[in-house]
Amino acid sequence: FYNKLFFLSILNSILGHAPRIVWHYDSSGVQAKKYYGSMYEPILFCVKDKENYTFNTEEILVEAKTGATRKLIDYRKDPPQVYNYEKVPGNVWEFPRVRYRMEEYENHPTQKPIALLDRIIKASSNVGDLVLDPFSGTFTTCFVAKESGRNSIGIELQEEYVKIGLRRLKLAKEYKGEKLKKEIRSFETRKIAAVQNLKLFEESDGTFIHS
Repeated sequence: FYNKLFFLSILNSILGHAPRIVWHYDSSGVQAKKYYGSMYEPILFCVKDKENYTFNTEEILVEAKTGATRKLIDYRKDPPQVYNYEKVPGNVWEFPRVRYRMEEYENHPTQKPIALLDRIIKASSNVGDLVLDPFSGTFTTCFVAKESGRNSIGIELQEEYVKIGLRRLKLAKEYKGEKLKKEIRSFETRKIAAVQNLKLFEESDGTFIHS
């Protein structure tokens, strides 16, 4: 807890810290017995200048499920108008976790959904902008950036995830003589890979992928 507060204080001293976003998902993945299961992850929304930053509301509108769907009239307007059918999302986002056997699943224990990154990137960058992901994992950020017309730089320590990034971004069909193809592994194999990734983070320099 105190480490998180220290981290936030550093961010506040460098960047303007806007309200936190909560990514709420449908399952914790672990059936807790002696504590409440975790069903969310925090997302920090920080800007350099609170008076001047990119926020593309038209790119991220969602359905307004209240007045618009019931065709209610807003009599505060002159003339009165039907409530909008779309609105800017609140700061609690509902996206399912990426699970084994999903089409977008890429053998990573903390892989983020494409839809989640799509909202973040479209809201906070413009076509042609450069998006940086210093902890790329399976390069979902770079994948979404490319699909939405942005450029990207991805940094990843573990070679097996770099290979996934090369394949997903269609930058290479082979790596060191090995054909790049999607593989599905067991949970135990994925857990071992996560431990190896942590060890590499402590010992090695990063590898960059630029798309």
